[in-house]
Amino acid sequence: MLKQPLAAVTAGTVFTVEWSDTLANDWQTTGVSESILSDNGTVQQVKATLPAGSAGHRFVHLKVTAPP
Repeated sequence: MLKQPLAAVTAGTVFTVEWSDTLANDWQTTGVSESILSDNGTVQQVKATLPAGSAGHRFVHLKVTAPP
């Protein structure tokens, strides 16, 4: 689960869940789905779901991109 401050989202910050099966700089977003679990007006709690890796595991990271 991811907690993202709404002020950052409103300012244009982008939170992206990415995955890789190899950690070889091949991060992808294919198959990632997100749903907002809660929103208290200050912070959103977001659940990201992705398919299992072909080897039975998958590496996941959160990419945060600052607003332009």
